[in-house]
Amino acid sequence: MKSIEGMVEKYQKRLLRDDEDVDAVAYSVVNSFTRDQCLELLNELTDEELHQIVALFVMDKVKALLINADEDMERDGSGFLH
Repeated sequence: MKSIEGMVEKYQKRLLRDDEDVDAVAYSVVNSFTRDQCLELLNELTDEELHQIVALFVMDKVKALLINADEDMERDGSGFLH
């Protein structure tokens, strides 16, 4: 988490305190990481932090699948999942 703390220190005066700024910076930073750097970051997390991240990931995936299922039902007009 030291890399994240360093990023916040570096940019905190430039960032607005809204979700869009934080999201943009976070995605930008994470996209620059290699797979190994991502895994190193995950290894620094406590068990609770890791569980929170995995839970957010799973919730995001479930929401995406439900949205896709809704769009499929709207396209075929059946109202049933197939």
